[in-house]
Amino acid sequence: MKPVHVLIVDDEPLAREIIATHVSKIPNWEVVANCINAEEAYEALLNNTIDVLFLDIQMPIITGVEFLQSLLNPPFVIFTTAYSEYALKGYELNVIDYLLKPISFGRFTQAVEKVNKKLALDTTNTNKEKELTYFFVKQDGKLLKVIFSDILYIKAEQEYSFVFTDNKRLLVSMHLKMLENILPSEQFTRIHRSYIIPHQKVNAIHGNTLQIKEDIKLPIGNTYKDNLLTKLKIK
Repeated sequence: MKPVHVLIVDDEPLAREIIATHVSKIPNWEVVANCINAEEAYEALLNNTIDVLFLDIQMPIITGVEFLQSLLNPPFVIFTTAYSEYALKGYELNVIDYLLKPISFGRFTQAVEKVNKKLALDTTNTNKEKELTYFFVKQDGKLLKVIFSDILYIKAEQEYSFVFTDNKRLLVSMHLKMLENILPSEQFTRIHRSYIIPHQKVNAIHGNTLQIKEDIKLPIGNTYKDNLLTKLKIK
């Protein structure tokens, strides 16, 4: 039987330890990553296959709710929190369960059983695939929706990225590799170590230069060009 891979996201060390201890008692379940905030959790999701996410709601900078809303294809999610007033929000987001701290092992196993039933019904996890047309970025203390079709191009800026639309330039606290994994590959392609472009916005290609608009011309890296031409169905 395939192991169930678990990601724990909580800024409280004791809370993470309790959940990890509970998981260790569940046959075939294993913790593959243990994170203190949303930034670490993004990395863990990109670098691991995660089946179940235990997600704290009250976290600094990006809350658990905001983090979940930003995911295109989230795993099965179980909210963990000390505050019962978030229960309704959790169910609106279609989470599997909602566990109040301190989490007893008995209550924990009830949540595990719900996940196991879901996994048994759909071992390929196709029920989790969502054809979303947007993602969320943190801007000025709030989450801002970025619609895929509005994006002109994305540029790397050290550990951050700029998302350019017709009328905005958004600084996103994710590096380009992370965005490359988040964005649907059938719509977006990396053309350079510093640039990602949406296929539908490509107007022309001149040698190793790609044109989005008359005044927007981006370099094509030699190692990315063959993949770009394949994605654009150019022989």
